[in-house]
Amino acid sequence: MNKSSLGWGVVLLLLGGLMLAGEMGVRINGVSPMSFFWPLVLILFGGWLVLSVFLRPRMDNQQGSVSLQGASEATMRVNHGAGELRIGGGASAGDLADGVFAGGLEQESRLNGSRLEVRMSPPQASFPFFFGNWDRFDWDMRLNAEIPMDLILQMGANKTEADLKDLRLTSLKVETGASDTRVRLPARGRLRADFSLGAASLKLTVPEGVAARIRASTGAASVSVDTSRFPRMGDGYQSPDFETAPNAIDIKIEAGAADIKVS
Repeated sequence: MNKSSLGWGVVLLLLGGLMLAGEMGVRINGVSPMSFFWPLVLILFGGWLVLSVFLRPRMDNQQGSVSLQGASEATMRVNHGAGELRIGGGASAGDLADGVFAGGLEQESRLNGSRLEVRMSPPQASFPFFFGNWDRFDWDMRLNAEIPMDLILQMGANKTEADLKDLRLTSLKVETGASDTRVRLPARGRLRADFSLGAASLKLTVPEGVAARIRASTGAASVSVDTSRFPRMGDGYQSPDFETAPNAIDIKIEAGAADIKVS
């Protein structure tokens, strides 16, 4: 049985029963039963949300890989829903990416000249509605450490551990919702790293020997930066040798209610 249909059935039965009681003149302390409809729906939905925390769905592990197809550079876009996402280096020489994708994976790739453009995403939208299943995706993926790459991460309510130290990134863009995100940034090259956060926790680690400039535009956010490495400069923080360092990261953060740490 489709659990989402079951949930809607419960809501419709509740609505119909309260409407019928109202038409029959039933009153509860002088109040029409229809007045209780939305509070009851919210109670049912809230109860399901709490229960879902303790009901972890069974997930099937799926092996996956993306062939390089002879490309010498790449754009990798990863869309991830609820669950855990782990990213690191170590993909096979002939692959741009490989790994284990619990919950399933859909991927698209297109070779555009020497650039391989890849999109990886869950097999369906990760959105629980009333009593439908919660889709959870636990992905453990590895990327090719020798291919220059633009990396785009778009995440929902998840936990992300990304060790990008050994990767040859040319740019990094991270968009998250209600998430716990930890990123170890690349140790080589000069690149731009953009972070857009909702109600999130973000911890960035800049490898030793890498310069950085950090600029943050925040709402109700807490920002903590290691000023012994990145002194305050103007409206941001910046390594003294940022302009000339061979390895440097220009970090821009836009956040709402977030807890941000950079070290």
